[in-house]
Amino acid sequence: MKIFEKLFNKDAKTKDELTQAEREAIVDLLTLGVYADNHLSLAEDETFEAITNKMNWESDRDISYYIYTATERARQARTDEGAIEEFLKFVAERLDSRTSASHALDLLHRLFSADGSTEKENQFYRKVENILRN
Repeated sequence: MKIFEKLFNKDAKTKDELTQAEREAIVDLLTLGVYADNHLSLAEDETFEAITNKMNWESDRDISYYIYTATERARQARTDEGAIEEFLKFVAERLDSRTSASHALDLLHRLFSADGSTEKENQFYRKVENILRN
């Protein structure tokens, strides 16, 4: 998976220019994105893992623990359209630059493309794009 090595390479600490809050927002977004079509494929799981394994995580909490808690939040949010909207607004608040928002959208697109985007994923992507660009 050479493409993901380029996304978050070993020297990413000085090159990714993301804050820890932005990294956490991206993990939250990708976690909710996994549930967009109510189907987790092996390709999506591998893509999610490849992306998160290459992140320049700078927290006292291990990324595995963060993913676990993000998964719980995403599962709760996905049951209600209003909760999804609030979840995405919380993601947008932490992606406080156009660069980080664009990066998050790119990663979400890559996640969805891993097994071929579904219509539900496309609708979710448009919703995220609308929130992040406004």
